[in-house]
This record gives sequence, C-alpha cells and structure tokens, in this order.
Amino acid sequence: MPPDVGSGGQRLARRLVLLTLLASGLIAACITAAQLYLEYDREVDAIHQRFTEIETAYLPSVKQGLWVMDRQALQVLADGIRQLPDFGYAAMRVEGALVAVSGTPPAKRFLSRTFEIDYEYRGATQRIGTLEVVASDAGPLRRTWERLGFVLILNGLKAAVIAALVLLLVRHMITHPVSRIHAHTRKMAAGRLEEPLVLAARYPSSRDDEIHELAEAVDDMRVSLRDRNAALLELNAQLVEAVAAKEIALLQVRAHAEALELAAGVFAHTFEGIMITDATATILSVNPAFTAITGYAASEAIGQTPRLLHSEHQQASFYSDLWASLVATGNWRGELWNRRKDGEAYLQWTSITTIRDAAGQPHRYIAVMTDITEIRRKDEHIFHQAYHDALTDLPNRALLQNRLDHAIKTAQRDMTRIAVLFIDLDRFKVINDSLGHVTGDELLQCAARRLTNSVRASDTVSRQGGDEFVILASIEHIADAVHIAEKVIADMNEPFDIGEHRLNVGASVGISIYPQEGDDAATLLRNADVAMYAAKEAGRGTFRFFDPAMNERAQKRLHLEETLRRALSGNEFELFYQPKICLIDSRYCGMEALIRWRDPELGIVSPADFIPLAEETGLIEPIGNWVLETACAQMRRWADAGRIAGPVAVNVSAKQLNNPDFAAELEAILKRHRLEASCLQLEVTESTVMTDPEMAIEALSKLAALGVTIAIDDFGTGYSSFSYLKRLPIHLLKVDRSFVTDIGISREDDEIVTAIIQVALALKLMVVAEGVETARQAAFLNGLGCHFAQGYLYARPLPVKEFEDLLGA
Repeated sequence: MPPDVGSGGQRLARRLVLLTLLASGLIAACITAAQLYLEYDREVDAIHQRFTEIETAYLPSVKQGLWVMDRQALQVLADGIRQLPDFGYAAMRVEGALVAVSGTPPAKRFLSRTFEIDYEYRGATQRIGTLEVVASDAGPLRRTWERLGFVLILNGLKAAVIAALVLLLVRHMITHPVSRIHAHTRKMAAGRLEEPLVLAARYPSSRDDEIHELAEAVDDMRVSLRDRNAALLELNAQLVEAVAAKEIALLQVRAHAEALELAAGVFAHTFEGIMITDATATILSVNPAFTAITGYAASEAIGQTPRLLHSEHQQASFYSDLWASLVATGNWRGELWNRRKDGEAYLQWTSITTIRDAAGQPHRYIAVMTDITEIRRKDEHIFHQAYHDALTDLPNRALLQNRLDHAIKTAQRDMTRIAVLFIDLDRFKVINDSLGHVTGDELLQCAARRLTNSVRASDTVSRQGGDEFVILASIEHIADAVHIAEKVIADMNEPFDIGEHRLNVGASVGISIYPQEGDDAATLLRNADVAMYAAKEAGRGTFRFFDPAMNERAQKRLHLEETLRRALSGNEFELFYQPKICLIDSRYCGMEALIRWRDPELGIVSPADFIPLAEETGLIEPIGNWVLETACAQMRRWADAGRIAGPVAVNVSAKQLNNPDFAAELEAILKRHRLEASCLQLEVTESTVMTDPEMAIEALSKLAALGVTIAIDDFGTGYSSFSYLKRLPIHLLKVDRSFVTDIGISREDDEIVTAIIQVALALKLMVVAEGVETARQAAFLNGLGCHFAQGYLYARPLPVKEFEDLLGA
C-alpha cells in the first residue's frame, strides 16, 4: 500500500473517532447536567418541605413559649430548628425585639421564611411575636459538585470504550476497503486498466454492502474506460491525419485574419483621424479618431463629402492645386485648415493617398489627419517667450538684434536712415531699492506701456534688462529722432501711480543714427548706450547724440568701474576732514568726513567721478559702511588722546538708508568704538528723503532714536514738501553750495538762501552753509542767523595729520 493511501486511512479513522468522542461526550455532558440538576432540585424541595414541617411541628411550641415568655424553652426550640439539615439561622421576636436566636444568617444563596404567631385569648386573636427561619442551598450545591466529578469520569470511560470499538470497526469495514479502492483508482489514472479490482469479504462486512458495490462500480468504470480508450486512440490517429491535411490552410487563414484584425485595430485605435472616400469623394468610412478631432460621428459623416469640414480659410486655388497634385502623383500632404462641428476652426496635417483598381483608375481615397492646432500654439508661445521679455512682454535683445539687422539691410537697399534710442530710467534704482522689487516691476511695466504708446506701430520698443529700453525707428530726418526722444522724455516725466505711491522717474536718452554712427547692430547699440551715459552726466532727463569723444569717456568709465571694485578690497580709500565753524564766534564746532580715493595709477580720484559710479554698481553700501567704521574709529582715537572733539558728519547713501538693519548696524559700530551717539552726525540728501518720504521718516526715526544728529544735505536742490519736512526727525539743514557760491552776485540766490534759513529757523532747525569761500558770504550768512559754515574760506578737506595740525592738536 502506498504511504499516502495508508496515511489517508488513518486520517479518516481518527476523524471518525474524534467525532464519536465529541458526540458521546456532548451527550454524556447533557445527561449528566440533567441528572445533577434534578438532584439539586430535589434537595431544594426537601428544604421547602422542612419549612412546612417547622410550621406544623415547631410553631405550636413556639407559640406556647412566647405566650408564657419561656426564654429557655424558646432558645431550645431555636437551636432545634437550626440543627435541621441546611438550616443555619432561627430567630424569635416579640414586638421587634429578639427573645431567642440561634446561628447567623448566610451572606448569599439563602432561603428564608417568617412566621407570624397569633394567640387566641378569651375569644380574641392577638399577635404575640414572629419566628424567622433561614436555610441555605450551599449544601445541596456542594453535594451536586461532589457527584459531578464521579459522573464525568464514568461517562468518559464509556465514551473511550465506544470510540475504540468504533475505530476498530471503521478500520476493518471502511478504511481498509476504501484505501484499496483508492490505490486501484490511482493505477487507473496512470493508465493501468487491465488489472481487475477484487475485495475480500471479511466479517462483519459482506459482498452486498455499499463498499463492495462501490468496488464493483469502480471496476465497471475501469472496463468502460479501457474500451473507450482504445476507441479514442483509433479516432485520434484519424484526427491527426485530418489536422495535418488542414494545418497549412488554417495557418493561411489565420495570417489573413490577423492582418485584417491588425488593420481594424489600427483603424479603430490610432490617434490620427482616417477618412475613406470613393472615387467621387463620398465618405464611406471614418474612424473614432476622426470623430474625436472633428466632432462628427460616423453616422453624420458617411454619405457626405469632405466639404463638410470646409473652413473657408483657404482660397479655391488651394483646393485646385491639392486635387491637381493628387491626380498627378496619387498623393498629397500638407497643412489644412478645417472646421469642427461646433464651428471652431483648427489646423490639421493631412496625408491623402489614392487607391487604384485593377484598371489603374482611382477607386478609393484615404485621408489621414492629425490635429496640430495645439502644437502650433505651443510653438508660437515658445517662440514668443524666446523673443520677448517675461516682465513687460516687449521684444528682448534677441528679437531686437534680428529686427535691427533686418532694418539695416532694408535701409542699405532703400538708402534710408535708422535711429536707435537707448533709454535708461532715472532714479529707478533708488525706487527699486527703497520700495522693493514688486513696486519696481510694476513701474517697469507701466514705463513699457508708455514707451509703446510714445512711438509708431511700425517702431520697435525693446527691453534690454533692468531699467534699460531701446527704441528702433526708421526716420527720414535727424529731427525725427529728436522728436521721438523729446516725446519719450516728456512721457516719462509724468508721475507714475503705483499702488499708494506717486513716483517721479524721468528718463535719459542716447541716440545713434545709421549709417553715421555705425553700420551694424552691435555698433549702433553700443554707441547709443554711450550717448545715454552722456545724457545722464548732463543732468538726466535729457538726450544726447553719439560722438566719438563719448566712446573714449565710456572706455574710461569702464576702467574706472574695474579699479573701483579693486579699491574697496585694496584699502585705497581714505578719509579727509573739513572743519565746521560757528559763525557767531568763529570757533571750531565739528567736522565732515569726506572720502577720497588714492589710486596707484590715477592718483587722487574725485568723489564726483566715482560716487555716482558706486551708486550705479551697488558698491555704495559697502563703501558707506567703511566710511562710518573709519570715521568712528578715528573719533575714538582722538577722544582717547584728548585732542579733537566732534561731532563728525558722515554722508549716508539711499542704499544704506533703505537697509532695514542699518540702525542696528550703526548702533553696533558705536558700541564697538565706545562712542557716544552725540559724536556722530548723519547727512542724507534731500532727493533721497523725498523719493519716498514715509520710508525716510521711518528709517530716520530709528536713527534719531539712537541719539545721532540727522542733517538734510544739499537742501534746496530737490522738491521738499513742508508737510513732510516738519515730520522728519531732523536737526540740521545744509544749504547747498550752488546757492552759497553766488551770494552777493545773484539776487535770486540771495533770496533762496534767505528763504531756506528762514524756513529752518521757523522749524527750529540748525543751519549749515557749505561751500563758503569769502568773508562776504560768511557775513551775509551770519546776518541771516545761519549757525555754522564750512568751505575753503576756513580750510579745504585735509588728511588726518594735516587736519590735526590745522587745529593745533
């Protein structure tokens, strides 16, 4: 017997034995539970019967004892009641008071009864007391549990004997025969159909039971399978011959079917729309992609002609050329504008192929179409982004270069002129640094719109980057370029309303003309840029034409920028000091620290040359911080030596003032040099303050809170508002040297200086006049009430050593 068969028989026997044990155990448990419950119930009924016996046997004696109040007899009766089986407590009360008690009442599982005792005396019934009796079912319950173990052991032995007998019978009558049948069926499955199945009859089994009938049925199935197997082998041989004969034909059919299925799949699932027409251009079939592209369902398109999609974007000659090419070559491909069902025109790439019949005549036309509208839009968008500025949407450098090259070629052919105007916004850097890049970007967008509206539609306005723009215009006369520049400057001088700010910007314009100032794009742009810087140097808000001398100055400026960057790291800067004099008594009362650049090659470079350049390149902030640090360090040295007292005045740039951390940085410098804030004056130009007065008030308030003195420099050259001026936390006004220089010469300057000093005195501000060179000027200023003066009349700006010698320190 194979191992799996034997193990299978053991598993069957074990399962039957386990089921028998479980069934017999369950039945035995139920019977045992019923028996024990009946035993317990009988004992509880016995307790109730004893209550009745107490009523009949003990109650008369208790009544007699209570009547005569024989406590001893009553106690004997109570003890007798408590001695009854399962009774644990008896108590007798008269009018609620105990007269006899025996035992204690159980805490749980108890049965109790109270007997009321009445006595007849002289024809009247009266209650003389009560008898309370308490019994417990704990005894019956304990005895029930004691019998439970014995009953369970006995029933378990019974179940085990029955299970053993069942196991023997199952293995003899069922397991062994079934295993034999199982082994024989496995032989049949393996193809061994000649060996018969025979089972030996062993008592108590017989040949007419179900197992033997099953064995006979299996053997009959073996005989039937053997016969059918032989017939199938013969039929299989015939089928092999037939299949071999038809295999080639089936392969051919399958190949054709696969080809048709592939073609149908391509037709149905391709993303390109397909339209098939007959020789007369009547639509015979369209695929789902055609419907997705055009919006026309197959039922709507079939029977129509391609004119269903006609968009009227192409002229009749286009379709004539299309059909001519199709007839001549059998195919056509190209871009075609069609119209969808919803009326939207779209661009499609179309390929049309002619299918000819056996005679060579057109039989079908197949058009394959792809919607390229979105692709074309994306291409145009990418092209626009590549050649336009992202912020202003104006043409960028690349597109300007392309248009300028084309304009030069056209001008060469037509012998005309081209004007290139290079535009730079004035004061944009100050606005951008003080109000932030968001406001700066909005200002650039507004400026771009104004510039576009300032020129003709045929002219090009391009943004080069930052605040620089270029206008390219074809002109007939030089005066045309002047007219464009003047219009641009006028438009840019108009205030810009950006958010809550009203900003004044202005523009400087440089002009170069083709062919006089250059015959290629790079030269024209470079020369216009040079001319623009010349316009800035001329005072801003104006225009300049290019001339060769400008180019030389531009090269010099570029070299100056390179050396300026080197100077900061190479310690080429130094401070000169110019004293301030009290006009009343001509005594020394402070000084101004003025930066000088001692270049190894150029010598002393004037601040007028490098300070504007430092502001444009962003170097003004580190240079300004260096001046503050150096001036405070020098003041500390003078204070330690007891030589020269302050205060020292230092110029502060717009970049420094706009720095939100400037006040904290200044406080750190004062602490680092152990310098009192009263020893330092900060001078801010009027134009810096009035660019954004609210910001200036906030920034200067932080500085004034430190204790430093605040002065407005170059007063009178800007556009101060008295409403803002009185709100500024300032202490000094400095009259600009341009007004002081012509005192006694120009009546207008005399009046301006007088007005400035009167305004300062009215606002209770101290006044300093700079650029005083003559005693007449000093006397005039003193007569007006001016407090301090500085200028060549007293001393030029001097190095530290010479300044010390001047003051005798």
